[in-house]
Formats: sequence, C-alpha cells, structure tokens
Amino acid sequence: MPIPLEGLSVLLIDDSRAVRSVIRVLLHGLGVTDVIESGDGEEAVILANTCRPDVALVDYDLGQASGLDVVRELRDQSLADASDLVVLLLAPVDLPYLADGATEAGANAILPKPINASTLGASLETVIHATRLTEIHAIRAFH
Repeated sequence: MPIPLEGLSVLLIDDSRAVRSVIRVLLHGLGVTDVIESGDGEEAVILANTCRPDVALVDYDLGQASGLDVVRELRDQSLADASDLVVLLLAPVDLPYLADGATEAGANAILPKPINASTLGASLETVIHATRLTEIHAIRAFH
C-alpha cells in the first residue's frame, strides 16, 4: 500500500533554479505541495532549522559547496530534531564510490539523477516507510 505523500514538507536544495523547478513540479504531481527551495547549503541549513521539513532533497554538487557537507550540517546535533529529518542525496548515477560517503554523512538514501516522478515517489515512500518502522521499533523498545 503506497504511503501518502500529501502533507509532507520538503526542503529542496539545488544550485540550479531549473532543476529545482523540475523537481518541484514532480513533487506537486506526487501530492507534495509544501516545497521549500534553497539554492545554497548555508541558506538550506538555516531553512531546515526554522521550517522543520520532513524531508530534505540535497544535490550532491551545489557549485561552491558539497552536498555531503550540507548533509553533515543538517545532521549536526545542534539542530533540533535532526534525526527525524529524512535526507535524500541527489547524485549522478556514475558515482559508485558515493554510497559510503553519503551514509557516513547521514543521508538516508541516494536518489540517482536524472530524476523522474516514479523514482522520486518510490524513493520517498521507501525511506519514509523505513524511518517510520525504525521509530516504531524504538518506541516499543522504550516501553
């Protein structure tokens, strides 16, 4: 059963306005209407701290910054609720070495570019489902 994506808040971080526009249209097509956009990592970290999105889509190459550095900053312990944030790293398919670095930085998954609606929707559903299962297990272990 598909996980409904309506009501999700997504922080979209990419230095290309055109790419952000395409991904925003794809997200809207999936039912996600709360899309916060940022063209650089520094602004994105501020937005994440003030807007508290459910998901961050972070481009691997942000021009002057590394997407991995932004993921690390998003995961910084000083950010409230940073562990609740689902982070997908957007990266070219031809970077096979990236998986270890993305995991170490704190990304939940890598979403290969170019992106289409079905891949984006499936990736969001998979990561959100896995995150919810982890939360359920943690709650059960606590009680």
